[in-house]
Amino acid sequence: MNKEKKYEMNEKQKYIGIILRNRKLLKINVLILSIGLGLAILGYENIGEPIIWLGIIIFGYTTVTGFMARKQLKK
Repeated sequence: MNKEKKYEMNEKQKYIGIILRNRKLLKINVLILSIGLGLAILGYENIGEPIIWLGIIIFGYTTVTGFMARKQLKK
């Protein structure tokens, strides 16, 4: 195989890895958000709200990187 073909295959594998990692992160993020919401409902707003914001930040990161990886795979 020529170098260009190997490079393209490596790049494709990298973006597939990013998508798979994001799927795992989103599953963990659901757990983080549910813990934060549960604590906020139980009256521990001072602990629950930062956890909710952490979940929102993780969700934004995984969403943006997922869109970027899918866009690169379509090229």
